[in-house]
Amino acid sequence: MTANTLPFGIGVGERRALVAFLVRKSGSEMLAEDIAHDAIIRLVEFQSREKVRNSKALLFKIAVNLLINHQRRENRTVEGVTDEFVDERPTQDRAALDSDRLAQLQRAIDALPPLRREVLVRRRLENQSYEEIGRALNLSSAAVEKHVVRALASLRAYQDKHVFEGVSPW
Repeated sequence: MTANTLPFGIGVGERRALVAFLVRKSGSEMLAEDIAHDAIIRLVEFQSREKVRNSKALLFKIAVNLLINHQRRENRTVEGVTDEFVDERPTQDRAALDSDRLAQLQRAIDALPPLRREVLVRRRLENQSYEEIGRALNLSSAAVEKHVVRALASLRAYQDKHVFEGVSPW
């Protein structure tokens, strides 16, 4: 590493060009310096894990993304209140709707034949492989796959049958 080179081949000239670019985009030299610093750190961390063909292009892309993220955070600040204080819990109406939809989905799953329901739950909720399910239930992998496909088709048919005013039950 020479006096004009930062880690992983980033030159001092490239850093200066990045800061100048960010000053033009943001209007703030201090912000530009901070983002350039963070971008270089992220590039160095990324390059320690992955091979990068064009470090300069990636550095500028990281910096632009960091600037966009910063501007989004700034835009979410309303009258001195940041999004840290925004209540993200669903409204009562939304909670009731979600509860109804969940109950509808549970009814649809309960309407499946027991073996098909078991296969679907193991595959989609427990994330078991076709082979694991087949061993546990004494089925071939192909049979397990067919049960999953048929269960999903049954759920789709239930959903289509229970559409109310153009709104899907889940």
